Amino acid sequence: MKGELAAVASQYAEAVLELAEQADKSGQVSEQILSDLKGINQSFAATPEIQIVLSHPGIAPEEKTTLLLNVFEGKVGDITYRLLRLLADRRRLELLKQIESKYAALLRVRNNIVSARLSSSKELTQSEVADIKARLTEHLGKKLELDVEVDKTLLGGVVLRLGDQVIDGSLKGKLAAIEKQLLAV
Repeated sequence: MKGELAAVASQYAEAVLELAEQADKSGQVSEQILSDLKGINQSFAATPEIQIVLSHPGIAPEEKTTLLLNVFEGKVGDITYRLLRLLADRRRLELLKQIESKYAALLRVRNNIVSARLSSSKELTQSEVADIKARLTEHLGKKLELDVEVDKTLLGGVVLRLGDQVIDGSLKGKLAAIEKQLLAV
């Protein structure tokens, strides 16, 4: 079932991105829709009462749609508003978080942007992060969105997650590799 929902969310995300590109070739509408989706999902997370009302079986679907559209009317773009209306009409509002995720991934691909996560054992300086980012950008030949986090479980070094690829330059990883070699003997 989750796979089916992910596929449906992906179809919605693709359709919305296509509409955004038709509406504006500069990409501003595409970015605005992503911002709208993030805002909507943050609103849902911040006010769980909305989720309770929207999932309550005793409230008529038309009332839910009206409530939702009144809350976001004028606060989101036209395409996002139409998406909300469509999802509400089809009782697919639970897909919003997945649609945001799929939409963001599609938008990154279209804009030739790679997303990566860098975990380090200690806080990195701005210049260290900029140096790593510059080297990766040069190596990949694409723009890079780099999320940096501190992982206290690392003994030293860094771990880079680039899509499904992991580059482990941590001391913990090197020790694990040595242990594996020793156990193989």
